[in-house]
Amino acid sequence: MTALGPAALIHGFSVGAEEGCVPEARHKSSALVRGWNVPLSDEQVAEVELLSSEVITNALRYSEAACAVAVRWTGARVRVEVTDASPVRPKPRHGSVDAEGGRGLLLVDALAAGWGSTDDPAGKVVWFEVGAREQPPPWSTPGTWTITATDGTVNEGYLPDWAEDDPTEVDVPVDELPQRLALVNHRTFFEGPLMPVTAPDRWDGPRDEPVLEGSIDCNPHDPDPRKRIPVANLQLAEGRWILGLDPQQLAEVATKLREHADLLDQKIRPALIAARDDWTARHSR
Repeated sequence: MTALGPAALIHGFSVGAEEGCVPEARHKSSALVRGWNVPLSDEQVAEVELLSSEVITNALRYSEAACAVAVRWTGARVRVEVTDASPVRPKPRHGSVDAEGGRGLLLVDALAAGWGSTDDPAGKVVWFEVGAREQPPPWSTPGTWTITATDGTVNEGYLPDWAEDDPTEVDVPVDELPQRLALVNHRTFFEGPLMPVTAPDRWDGPRDEPVLEGSIDCNPHDPDPRKRIPVANLQLAEGRWILGLDPQQLAEVATKLREHADLLDQKIRPALIAARDDWTARHSR
């Protein structure tokens, strides 16, 4: 394996529920990056601090609870992930600074090399990346991920070329090693069609939301052997409704679902088969 940059680094910490905790959290994010001596400019490190402040503030404000922050060096970018208790995924809303994430997400959208959000059992994860605008493949992809413990123990596994993250990590405390291995996840996302979704328990009126979006996932150390090979996961948007459709609107929904069915059948399914065949071939050697 030929590394194209410094080894992956990661550090996580919790942030209290009060917005007064934000300054310390944002300084901690940038201090971690400076301490790693990764190849980012001073301006980019300042962007890490600014965008951390915006995303953490949104997490505390709209979940009204504490959040968790993970700062990661991927080998090409700094990635900051903020996990909070609110399941509502944010969107930048131009012209409105009162909507969730309004001003903050406009800044993230303008300055970050990439950003997004994903569902999480705790609520959701909002992430952003600072670094090279053109993201090269993960530095050890395709190849091998490696998790090294403080006692020198090395655990490694196959890193497929479709995986969007490299779980490589160094200096993991020995007692935390089993948990780190259990959390190793190879994943690539695919989008779902936007539908005018109504969720009376969470927001007023319909708004465009993705349905049937998902991912191809593999968790090689999961206790369930069925999850140790690539599988497809679909978010069904349970508890969401598309209401008040007239015949034309119903036809439009049907068209979108057919198009998405074609995507699942003609693109995602072959990709899943290829991922499983590749995985089986690598692990039968």
